[in-house]
Amino acid sequence: MKRTSMTAALATTALVLVSSACSSGSSGESSDGPIKVGAINGVTGLFQTPEVPQAVKAVFDEVNAAGGVNGRKLELISIDDTMNPQRSTEAAIDLIRSKGVVALVGSSSAVDCGLNRATYQKNNVVSIPAVGVDAACFTSPNIAPVNPGPFTLLTAMLYYASETLGHDKVCMDYTVLPGSGDGVDKAVKEWSELTGKKLAHKEFAVGEGDPTKYLVADKAAGCQAVLYNGPVGPYMSQAKTQGMGGVDFIFGANSYTDANAKAIPAGMSVYAGTEWQPYTDETLPGNKRWADIVSKNKIQKTAFSQGAVMSADVFVQVLKGMKDPVNRSSVTKALKNMQPITYPMVGTPWVFGPGDVHNPVKGSRFVKAENGKWKVLPEGFVVPGQKS
Repeated sequence: MKRTSMTAALATTALVLVSSACSSGSSGESSDGPIKVGAINGVTGLFQTPEVPQAVKAVFDEVNAAGGVNGRKLELISIDDTMNPQRSTEAAIDLIRSKGVVALVGSSSAVDCGLNRATYQKNNVVSIPAVGVDAACFTSPNIAPVNPGPFTLLTAMLYYASETLGHDKVCMDYTVLPGSGDGVDKAVKEWSELTGKKLAHKEFAVGEGDPTKYLVADKAAGCQAVLYNGPVGPYMSQAKTQGMGGVDFIFGANSYTDANAKAIPAGMSVYAGTEWQPYTDETLPGNKRWADIVSKNKIQKTAFSQGAVMSADVFVQVLKGMKDPVNRSSVTKALKNMQPITYPMVGTPWVFGPGDVHNPVKGSRFVKAENGKWKVLPEGFVVPGQKS
């Protein structure tokens, strides 16, 4: 099947399923029995976050052990979509129609938001992803992730390079994925409007091959800082070969791993932006709560599991504040009318709220690679345009 034919077939399937779901009546309106909560996660496939549903369930288990919410237990129903578009679409329909979930909490799929946003809106069900990946996660009426997301993070990284590190010549060596170009352009534009600065050099089609030509171009442009989002080891080895020890390289949250810290050659200056408090320091505000949950349940300590605990916590807090019986309609209403929740693991308060777009969390903290490890830097959360 050709790509265009396959895309058309999937779109047709999605439309049929959405229409079917819209006519299915009032699933999720029961106010008795366990409170069923859905999630679509990438447990297997190309984007794997198995720790996310584990951490959400751990929070729910803690709530249930303390008596639940007004005497009702929380039941998490997580479906692995394997990053398969059709499986993701079918998972959303199954959770809404067959399982009767009142909301989705802690999703971490790379394809969920874009494929299922219309389904969520038409069925009046809300989603609080632990990890918002694509632009649709932040531009949909019924989706509000607990992470800043790659585009808000990008603005913060640019702002950190120019305003905190004080560089006038900031450059980008980026791989821009299909469908992400507008988000990247808007992030750069926002930075330019805040600072009055423009990129000194940019390359938005960096591949995974030899990075020499990109780095040579950076040197020719006089780049003082370079933002980069590709594989770390080969790129930084070549940067060292090119004699770029005086340049500050700034990576996105996806590169904030122990393995990458070890892959950076000595003498190179490398930073990484994080979406939550850096997970490698459990003493930071908000991290103890997360670390206790994941340690007790033997769950992997990652930034993604931070988002899982946060998404479950804010959802439970809203539920406990509800006066109406808990069902899908009342949960959606409560989240759209809620007051902001201050959660110390992120830079700004989180709120679902009304409106057609939801990107409530701003800002990033930064870490720097030193001697094969990441060192947390002291500035606190850097929120573009906001004085610390």
